[in-house]
Amino acid sequence: MENYAKILKTHGIRPTIHRVQILKFIVESKSHPSADEIYEKLKDKIHAISRSTVYNTVSLLKEKGVIEEVVTPSSIRYDYSLVPHNHFYCIKCKKVYDIYGALGALPKITEVDGHLVKNIQYCLYGICKNCLNGGE
Repeated sequence: MENYAKILKTHGIRPTIHRVQILKFIVESKSHPSADEIYEKLKDKIHAISRSTVYNTVSLLKEKGVIEEVVTPSSIRYDYSLVPHNHFYCIKCKKVYDIYGALGALPKITEVDGHLVKNIQYCLYGICKNCLNGGE
């Protein structure tokens, strides 16, 4: 828990029990959970956590640059990674996969029409190899 509290403090966020647990869940999750999924998984484990606490916390974590949003057609999901990467969204099973390196050759854009670009996310859409092979 100390590491998660330290991450929050580094980003200027007071490490409450709920914030630490929500960040821990996102970091340890491989599924890029939505706020509703985070709430459903944590509501029986953490005393007095509410859906609004989860939504407010993920909003704060995103605003402070701790996590990033992964916008898919079905929901907004959250991801934590120290390594720059992109995402692949399966239109069949609705899973989100991390993609490392495949898009590394794309240009780094820092300004567009006078706007300062702080982050670029690419999300590829298609059918994952598991679904292509008949799995689900």
